[in-house]
Amino acid sequence: MFRVLAAIAALGLVGCSSPSTDPPARSEPSARASLTAGDREALRALDQSYGKAWREKGARAQSEALLALFAPDAVVYPGSGAPPISGTQALHGFWFPDGPPPTEVEYFERHADAIEGSPALAAISGRSEIAFTYDGTRSVQEGHYIIHARPDEAGYWKIERMMWNSRQVE
Repeated sequence: MFRVLAAIAALGLVGCSSPSTDPPARSEPSARASLTAGDREALRALDQSYGKAWREKGARAQSEALLALFAPDAVVYPGSGAPPISGTQALHGFWFPDGPPPTEVEYFERHADAIEGSPALAAISGRSEIAFTYDGTRSVQEGHYIIHARPDEAGYWKIERMMWNSRQVE
C-alpha cells in the first residue's frame, strides 16, 4: 500500500511541474568583447579632458569644452546629494547659472584607478583633487568619482552617467 501511495504522489508531482522547455540558446561571443588598448587610451583622455575643461578661462570656454564630453541624454548625480540632472541643457544650467561669476579652477587632478567594460559601455573610476573659487569663496576638495561612457554614432566615447563625492580639505 505504501508503495502505491508513493507512486501516486510521484505521478501527481510530475503532473504539477511546468512543462519542459528547451535549454536557453548559447550566445556566441562578440568578435570584440573587451576594451582595446585604444579604447582605454580614449577613455583615459576623456577622463583627463573633464578636468581640463574646468581649467578653461571663462564660463563660455568651460561650458563648450565640458558639455562636448557628454552624451546629449547624459545623467549626472551631483556629489552634493542634489537630484539627478538629465541632458546637456540642464547640465549647463546647473554648472553655469546666470548671475554668479564663472568658477575659477586653480587645479583639478584626476587619477583613474580602473577603466573596464566593453566596446558598448565602459566605466572609469578614480579619485580627484580640486581647488577652485566660486562666487568669491575658495574651496579645496578631494573625493571619488565614477563615469559610465559609451561611444556615440561616430565612435567617440561620451560621458553617459557620472557620479562623485567630495569632502572639503581646507
